[in-house]
Parts: sequence; structure tokens; C-alpha cells
Amino acid sequence: MKKIAAAIAAILVTVSAASVAQAVELAAHRAFYRLSLASASNESNMAGVEGAISYEIKDACDAWIVEQNFALRFQLANGGDIDSVDKYVSWESKDGLEYRFNITRLSNGQETETVGGRAELESPGGAGMAIFDQPSKDRIALSRGTVFPTEHTVILLEKAASGARFDRHLLFDGSKIETSAPVMAVVLKQQEGIGGEIIKAPLGPAAIWPMQLAFYAAEGAGQQGEEFPDFEMTMNIQPNGVVTSLVLNFGEFKVNGVLEKIEELPSSGC
Repeated sequence: MKKIAAAIAAILVTVSAASVAQAVELAAHRAFYRLSLASASNESNMAGVEGAISYEIKDACDAWIVEQNFALRFQLANGGDIDSVDKYVSWESKDGLEYRFNITRLSNGQETETVGGRAELESPGGAGMAIFDQPSKDRIALSRGTVFPTEHTVILLEKAASGARFDRHLLFDGSKIETSAPVMAVVLKQQEGIGGEIIKAPLGPAAIWPMQLAFYAAEGAGQQGEEFPDFEMTMNIQPNGVVTSLVLNFGEFKVNGVLEKIEELPSSGC
């Protein structure tokens, strides 16, 4: 379950929005995704998966505030269920230089971990420092080129709009007491968006970019010769940062995420 917990943290910070300070017009919104098992290998011991992601992004004038709840129930083939809940709150300045985070994890209704702190970069593309308050007091250096979650999504959207198809960045999300970790992204050709009754103006529907993301172990944390990602995710994302669907690849099993409800949040009036 440790690998799954790390993957969930990656999901929480990736299904996020982009900074309007960088020519990406973000839609502040609240969304709800239904999760279900897509496929599982015989080695997974997974008979079923169900759950949900609730996601909210608010404009705080000079920053974005993201609140998410990620809940999954794993139904094991050898009997029994495991309930996993991650609660995530973050604040990220629109210049991409400051980041505050708090993540609470629960298993079967019992709190198992809280990770919290802040991080700063010296300049865009510069080095920085992460300062953890929980579960212990730690200071960890961040390499040059590190980005925070919303800034990372900005880069992906900007590259997609420019026609670029590949990206690699070091991402710091604060999910564990460790430094930034490589994320590889492949952007596929833009496709027509799906309308229906879920997404309506002004949130969409709009054309989407399918993106495939691979998350690797943090710098210095991977085993020698390790070449495979810890976790992979595919998502369809509109230019305004709205994710319309996603597939979460935990290795031995995959989970589908379907958008069930979305609503626009009021402007901050800044």
C-alpha cells in the first residue's frame, strides 16, 4: 500500500490548474470524479476498486488554493476491504516561487500520516528549499529546475499549445519528506472535446489534449539502474485546466476516473 499512497499523492497534485500569470487562462471550479477498476492482473489481488475525487481550485488573487479529497476502497480477492483517504490542501503563488502544503492520510478510518510545510525557489528555474513541519522538522534542498504542481501544469499546457510533444521536469509536491522527482510527459494530438450534460459554458466543452505522465522516484531515492516509473497517469485536459477524464496506472491494476459533476466558482474580484 505504500506505493499506492505515493501514487495517490501524485494524482492529487497533478489534477490541478495553471497560473494565469503565464498566459494560461484558468477556470476556477469545483469538480467530482467517480473512480472504478479498469483492469487488474492476476498478481494484483484486486477484485474491485471504487471511489471518488473531489477537487476545488480557488483564486486567491496572488495565488491559487487547491483542496482535494481522494477516497478509494480496495476490494481484495482474498477477502476484506481497505479504505484509503487522502486530504490535500495547497497554496501556490502565481509566480511559481512559493508553495505551502498539507496532506492527511487515513486508512480504514484511522489517520496514518500528516505531511505539511512550505517551499520556496530562489528564482524561476532556480534552486530552492523545502521546510517540513510535519511529521518531523526537516529542511531539504531543491535542485535547480524544480517546479511546483500548478507551475508544472502551466508548462504542460503551454507546451501543448505550442505544439511540443515531450516534457521532463523535476516536481516537488510535498507528499513525502524528500526532494523533487522527475516527471516525464507525452502530449498527444489535440482532440475534439465531449459535450453532453456534464460540462457546460463557460467551463466547456473545449478541445482536449490527452497527456501521459510518468512519475519517477525522487532524486537520490531510486535504486541503481532503476528505469521504470513509480506510477503513471493518462488524462484529458482542456486549455482552461479542466480535466475531463483520467486513467490511473498503479502497475498491477488500473483505475478509471470519470467526471460526474462540475461547477464554476465565482471570481475573486481581484
